[in-house]
Amino acid sequence: MLGFVFGLNPRLGRLHFFLASVALAVVMTAICFGIAMAVLRNTSPSAIRPEDLMKSWAIIAAIVFFGAATFTLQSMRIRDIGWDPVCVIPAWIALMIVDHVVAGRFPAWAIGQEHQATAVGALVNLVLMLALMF
Repeated sequence: MLGFVFGLNPRLGRLHFFLASVALAVVMTAICFGIAMAVLRNTSPSAIRPEDLMKSWAIIAAIVFFGAATFTLQSMRIRDIGWDPVCVIPAWIALMIVDHVVAGRFPAWAIGQEHQATAVGALVNLVLMLALMF
């Protein structure tokens, strides 16, 4: 059982990946709601600045938890597909970083003013997420 929590070697089928993703989304929504309620209880809404929130230990811990859980789920699903997650996940991250840099350097290639990605990066992300789901 602990292999599913801490290991990247177990395999995870389509249905289990989907249900685990939904469960992770529900848990993260509850965590974010709890953090928001704690912040709003201590300060007024007009005094909240985003740069101050990113220094909060609760938000940093939530980001680390969500990132680790997401990488674990994706690694287990990628291994079940038959790919090597040690190669696929770093390549996926590298592609997203290059896409972000290209969109920042060439704003005309970005999806929109508020987005920091190109259509190619969005398409690759969509294809990889569909491969994980189906």
